[in-house]
Amino acid sequence: MKIKWFNVSSFLITTDKGTRIITDPYFHNYMPEDPAPPPGWDSNRPGIAEAADVIALSHGHFDHSYIWAVKGVPRLYTGGETIEIKGVRFSSVVTWHDNYGQGGRGLNNIIGIETDGIRIMHMGDYGQKMLYDEQLAKIGRVDILLTPWGDWALPLLSRLKPKVVIPMHHTTADQMKNVKGFTQIDVSEVEFKSNALPSEMKVIMLKASLESSM
Repeated sequence: MKIKWFNVSSFLITTDKGTRIITDPYFHNYMPEDPAPPPGWDSNRPGIAEAADVIALSHGHFDHSYIWAVKGVPRLYTGGETIEIKGVRFSSVVTWHDNYGQGGRGLNNIIGIETDGIRIMHMGDYGQKMLYDEQLAKIGRVDILLTPWGDWALPLLSRLKPKVVIPMHHTTADQMKNVKGFTQIDVSEVEFKSNALPSEMKVIMLKASLESSM
């Protein structure tokens, strides 16, 4: 499979058979106000404008659910029941958007995407201080973790034990530079095979393919 990072929490996952999944498409003119964006951040990110067979949404905030940015007539997965679409298995685990709801931002789905022998977990806009044991059990095996970053991140990795971690959302390289196994690469897309995943965790920061216009 191939994983391409657009920006924010939006990825294109292309299976070996050509099924295209886009996660959390964002409204292209959105700029976060809280917390403040990184220095030099521009609100005018280009729109995604690519086709998909499936759109997977973690939650309904418009920087994660702007489905009009995606071309074609895709199926929509917003969590709930585990289903299979075009040979890809989708599942979800409900979490709080922030620290156990103390901020009024509601719920967030961790989205599971399983195909080509690889299990991806997309954390959406996860922000809980820690996972409940019940949530951890529902997540199960994680091969590739797509995740934002916070003070909860390292304990999360120690519990989930993914083989590959790809930071997303507004994570910066400076936040990651002291993380064991971290590397930053100057490409937006990487390919993975189930029989060639690393034996020790790798943390790979991709280059956003849809950067700001500055």
